[in-house]
Amino acid sequence: MSNEAKTPLQVLVDVINKRLRKIFPTQDVGLMGQIDFHLRKADGSVSDWSLKNLIMDAGENEVAKLIGGLTASPFDYIAIGTDNTAPADSQTALIAEISTNGGARTQDATPETTANVLTVSVTFTFTGVLAIMEVGLLNEAAAGDMLARQIFAVINVDNNDQLTVTWSICCGVAR
Repeated sequence: MSNEAKTPLQVLVDVINKRLRKIFPTQDVGLMGQIDFHLRKADGSVSDWSLKNLIMDAGENEVAKLIGGLTASPFDYIAIGTDNTAPADSQTALIAEISTNGGARTQDATPETTANVLTVSVTFTFTGVLAIMEVGLLNEAAAGDMLARQIFAVINVDNNDQLTVTWSICCGVAR
């Protein structure tokens, strides 16, 4: 900090800037996501947990297109996979997406928005053994753009187990 005295003009500018920061606070309008998992095993046992996710570059670009009306492909598909490669902004798809044993990409036909939060929820009912380690939120039944992705410790599922994945994407500040 300088020991020099401030001029009356500098003092006035500081006062005005301080007041403007109160009137017009900075606004972070970003995307944040949380994934809630609900695993119901065939034996009746239940586990619940949550994770944050990484928003992907391609997903951010598609959100900008949605805002501008340049695309009509909402993010309402959830996919699961078997790879635990760390999420990176540049990824456009899951590394090893599952398409068998009840683990195929699934659409939420009725996603909801409330107070700037999109909620997409699907339930996978498994018909065989799988080791799940990744999840993604996408905008098409095949290929498409991935908005978000996350990896986690392996979830081992068996025949007749059910995994409900609920993805909440907050646009801006949570209310």
